[in-house]
Amino acid sequence: MQATVELPEAVLRKLEILARSEGATAADLIQQIVEAHVASRQTSEERRSVVSLPLIPASETGPIQPVSGQDVDRLLSGDDLSA
Repeated sequence: MQATVELPEAVLRKLEILARSEGATAADLIQQIVEAHVASRQTSEERRSVVSLPLIPASETGPIQPVSGQDVDRLLSGDDLSA
């Protein structure tokens, strides 16, 4: 797909100089900038879809111990919290 972008002359000159210094064309640089901006605006849902599990491998944490409702109640009550 093609698109026309109107830029102020001064911005276009700077863009062309920057592109040349990077060994690219102004069009290449514009495409890279737009792609980076779009990627940075992805929703958390879109980002979540590329996560691989487990986030923390068991080899780093050891096996996960089962937790009961009583364990949660005890932790939330603050009985196990040190001052």
